[in-house]
Amino acid sequence: MKSVTACLVSVIVFFISIFSPTVPVIKTEEDLSALGDICKNHEIAEAVCVIDAGTFKNTEERHLAIALQGIVAKEKPAIFIITNDISREYLKHIEKSGIKLEYIDEKGEPWTVEALLKKFKGSISDKGYVLYKASEIGEGLNAATNLASLKGWLPVPESLENLAIEAGLTLKEDFSDDIYNIDFQKSFFEKYKNDFEYNAIVSLKYESTGLRDLAIQQGFYMFYTDEDVDGEEGKLFRESLLKQAGDNVPVLGWGKYELEYVTQASVNGNFVIPSDHSHNNSLLASFDYEIPLQKKQIVTEHTDTAKHYCALVFSDGDNIQWIQNGYSEYYEKLQLETDFPVTWSFSPSLQEFSPLTVNMIYNAAGENDYFIAGVSGAGYCHPTEYPVEALGEFTDLTAAQMQKSDLSYVSILDNTPKNAVDDALLVTRLEYYARYDNIKGGVLSLDPDRYAGGMGKVYFANDKPFVSNRFSLWHPDGEGTEITHEWLDEQAAIVNSYKADIDSINGYSVINIHPWTISVDDLSYFVSQLDEDVELVTIDELLTMIDNNVPHKVKTPK
Repeated sequence: MKSVTACLVSVIVFFISIFSPTVPVIKTEEDLSALGDICKNHEIAEAVCVIDAGTFKNTEERHLAIALQGIVAKEKPAIFIITNDISREYLKHIEKSGIKLEYIDEKGEPWTVEALLKKFKGSISDKGYVLYKASEIGEGLNAATNLASLKGWLPVPESLENLAIEAGLTLKEDFSDDIYNIDFQKSFFEKYKNDFEYNAIVSLKYESTGLRDLAIQQGFYMFYTDEDVDGEEGKLFRESLLKQAGDNVPVLGWGKYELEYVTQASVNGNFVIPSDHSHNNSLLASFDYEIPLQKKQIVTEHTDTAKHYCALVFSDGDNIQWIQNGYSEYYEKLQLETDFPVTWSFSPSLQEFSPLTVNMIYNAAGENDYFIAGVSGAGYCHPTEYPVEALGEFTDLTAAQMQKSDLSYVSILDNTPKNAVDDALLVTRLEYYARYDNIKGGVLSLDPDRYAGGMGKVYFANDKPFVSNRFSLWHPDGEGTEITHEWLDEQAAIVNSYKADIDSINGYSVINIHPWTISVDDLSYFVSQLDEDVELVTIDELLTMIDNNVPHKVKTPK
């Protein structure tokens, strides 16, 4: 019976290989350099007004300031909002470039929303404003933001209408009496859907304070659906947006349920860039800053046959808000000198939104740090669910952005193959990536089981290695608040049980490090508990060893 089953699987795999669409030809290096543009650059003003978010009395004031920031940036970015310590680091670089920073108004006082409105009201088209009311999902705010994109009118919440009136603005549209639901969003979209720039679309709920300035400046459509509130209608509406946008359009921001959100984008040929708390991109995207090469350029050769080789790879690098603005832990982790090698996943699309951030990250790195493209290349998607007719362009974009960011390996997140047929399908999709010389292989984070569903299985596409995580250092509480040395000892013991075997996949492991639950101190302790026969290397070194030493066939470690 087993032989019959094996025969059937072989036949199915054969037909998959025969009837799969031909992998597209590669683009030249020159062609790649022209791909991947999401944001249109704007000349930055000679003087930029800097306001501290700590001065805002409430979220409504912050939304108004961000909207004004976006409207002003449609001509020349001239407002920067300090949101955290990283913002201050950005300002140092901006000032060094020769741009004047103004921290106080003409009265010598720190900038306020009122003062900014007075200074820049001439940038508001027709001196018009759009009135909306606060809501959990943010339908009114998003509609008003969309009109700011299209008409240049200022979105104003009910609670701050007096500021608009005092500034001499005129009411152009009033959403404050509307019933906010999915029908409200659908009606607005049908009216204006042909007027937006679909280089990206933005999914953003009311409480999120990033991206609105960029969306207004660039003319991106903004929406939000909540599966628990909007139900099936919300899913269908989101699908209509994806279809309107077209293939390979990034969905910026975030949704309520990750799996449903990313799956729906993937099956419609779009990819997600988590960024709902990315700030000041209307200025940072236009701040042209050199992207250096990675510091680590040499691949050390490892030949000790008595060692089991492991690469520690931090996940979630696709999350540009974590890297760029909202979460300084990325910088803290990088700046803590470790005496062991660490591989960081990193969004190649970040250079579109803030090349300065890429520069800062690469310069903060040490000799033990190595960067790979975050899942799943140009953005987060599941390649096995992606329409095959759109995957060629997606991997073109991935190769282009990896080239611009000096990244040679890609991390890919997808579902764990259940059988040989699924394995064959995965390999055909990996070949789209592997057809490019500058993509040398990658890491597979396979769900479920906290990205370790692949159990270390290695695949070869175009003769290049793609190895799945064998183990995931990810605390089950989801937050890492209950991590103990005892738990870390147990995790280290699992890795210590792996055998040395330089000539087979048994001798190599990729260990996923979950950034939301594992601190640098946790990781350092875990590493200290590894046996002497466990050798840590960066992922480029591990994959080079696998390429050179391991037979090039699909194989799972014993």
